[in-house]
Amino acid sequence: MKTSARRPGHRRIRIVRNLRVLIAAPARSPRCQADARRVAARLTYLRHVTSLPSPARPVLIVPPGAADQALGADANVLYICTHSYPGLHPEGFLDTNLTALHRPLTANTLILDTCWGAAPAIRRTLAALRPAHLPPLALLAPADRAPFDHHVLAGPLLEALLTGPRSGPWPQRLTEAKTTALATTEMAAHTRRDWARWQIHAIPGTRPTP
Repeated sequence: MKTSARRPGHRRIRIVRNLRVLIAAPARSPRCQADARRVAARLTYLRHVTSLPSPARPVLIVPPGAADQALGADANVLYICTHSYPGLHPEGFLDTNLTALHRPLTANTLILDTCWGAAPAIRRTLAALRPAHLPPLALLAPADRAPFDHHVLAGPLLEALLTGPRSGPWPQRLTEAKTTALATTEMAAHTRRDWARWQIHAIPGTRPTP
């Protein structure tokens, strides 16, 4: 049996694949669009990160009824800055009813920056969109209301997630990124806010594999 030895002076090349990131906001909310664009601008300088839909258009503006455009994107990380309605039992977000969502959700991580984004109805919907053969979706979302001033977490969180370890389950990586973000000097001014309401869930998919 032949064995191959590395030639002297030749080093093994480690290929680092870019993480694909989609940031989305609703067409009806200029406030969410502005917050999303501020977050997207922070990612411009990160290595090994590809912004979707394109570097020239790093924020997807979603028209009413078209949340599938965001959730069904071919991305590793989704950050959606939006509103949900109508309250404790949300029926939709991104101006789209939950019952209207159909495209497979294949992203590794979803950061859902909206009130009641971790409500059971939303988590059940995400599970139904997630193909069963994929690892569980890592979801970070608030358990109840998410005031506008909570958007300050998104930038440091995404930076920590996208520059952190490239191995391990995504829920674990998301947990570590949240801890790292909250420990930054930038977030020191916001310690009085209730960050515990931002919960991390591992959501196994229930969508049948074709």
